[in-house]
Amino acid sequence: MADKLTIAHSTGEAARIRTRDNAYLAGGTEVMRLGSEFARDAYVSIRRLEGLRFVRKSEGKIEIGAACTFQELIEDPDIPAYLKEALAFMASRTRRNMATIGGNVAVCRDDSFLVPTLLAASAELTLMDNNENKEDVSLEAYISGRDKYSARLIVSINLPDGVIVKSVRSANTAQSHARLTAALGRKDGRYLAYAAIKNYGLVKLGGITDKMSSSEDLSEEEITDYIKNDDKIALTDDLLYGGADYRKYLLGISFADMYAAIKG
Repeated sequence: MADKLTIAHSTGEAARIRTRDNAYLAGGTEVMRLGSEFARDAYVSIRRLEGLRFVRKSEGKIEIGAACTFQELIEDPDIPAYLKEALAFMASRTRRNMATIGGNVAVCRDDSFLVPTLLAASAELTLMDNNENKEDVSLEAYISGRDKYSARLIVSINLPDGVIVKSVRSANTAQSHARLTAALGRKDGRYLAYAAIKNYGLVKLGGITDKMSSSEDLSEEEITDYIKNDDKIALTDDLLYGGADYRKYLLGISFADMYAAIKG
């Protein structure tokens, strides 16, 4: 149970009062979850900040306010279909009415609904520090530099135009944690592939995307065999989420299917 809740009245105020000892509270679907590693004794509420609830189309990109909920984005006509596909992986409408895109990015779980899709789309974040200075960083840089950026406010998630993305989620049931979530994107003829694998982490599949980008056509067998033999993806058997060989097979067949869909 939190001991202190501070309600921010502007994005600037929210950025100023954030420290490493408190956490932002918007939808709360993760930080308020029983046993969550992101729980804190003090929170800064940003739920109703209009400066974090917007969808704007500008030249070359679309900007999405971090406090927009999954359901709001599904219903917004300007949101790309590939992102709506990933948003709908959250099966519960009640949770979709609470969970925010910024929150899903900030916690970056190994069963994330959105992070692989956003990475495959070459997403950028607009961040604000305690002095209200804004900075645009790639999502990949944000994740690799979490210690540096963890106390900054995510103002928006920015998606470039001209990207094609497909996503896959594998779980025992629609409400279960995903054993893996994978996404493949293509922009200007280049491919990007990412996967969030439960109890393993986030993986960038650089080798297979190099092959996809340099070859006119890869077969399903070539893709699955390459991922199966990729020693950089060193999975181990997991009692809850399946054996290493099984999860590598799922990973391979998922990327083969997404590759075929994007080509088509």
